[in-house]
Amino acid sequence: MSETQQTFYYSRRKLGIYLLFNLGLLALAVLFTWSIFPDYKPVYYFALITCSLSILSALFVFLIRLPLAVIDSDGIKIDHNQTLKWTQIKSVEPLTLKCFGLERPILRITPQKIDNYHMTLMQKIAGNSQFGSFSIPLYAMNDDKAKKITKLIFDHLKQPKQTKTTAKKAMTKKAPAAKTKGQTKKPAGGKPRKTAAAKKSKK
Repeated sequence: MSETQQTFYYSRRKLGIYLLFNLGLLALAVLFTWSIFPDYKPVYYFALITCSLSILSALFVFLIRLPLAVIDSDGIKIDHNQTLKWTQIKSVEPLTLKCFGLERPILRITPQKIDNYHMTLMQKIAGNSQFGSFSIPLYAMNDDKAKKITKLIFDHLKQPKQTKTTAKKAMTKKAPAAKTKGQTKKPAGGKPRKTAAAKKSKK
């Protein structure tokens, strides 16, 4: 990565909400499995273990700041995936996904056909969904950071500017030649006809 790299992190506040959600889920799992299946211990332990693992994961990412994306002049690295170069990106599309009735804004990055790029298991799984393998979850960031990373990505993907010669040809039209004083007009019939100014100068 170059010296001008910028690192974006997951929102600490939103990760805290995710942690509280998991704690609530654990409490509900213990309550329902204990009240509905008091004698069926495998169900109880299964709910307890899975919810506990989810809480530990949420606690880990809350305490240890994990980068969501790292951007520099060469490309973008999402999470811990391999860096995707700007020249390998075909398009970037802002989308809004709906999940459990909530709108989730993302930036879906569509790469070109890339060779020698190692995709992780999560990228392969996400590639079969609307999220895609190379998307940026803007909903997991602060609003200011989401706007900043969006602008930064589109700035890196701007098309090269036209040259002065090309731009001049595209913007200007060939102006009709100005008629000089005394110029004769050619009527539809064919014979040239002298203008009033030409007749006057002749006299």
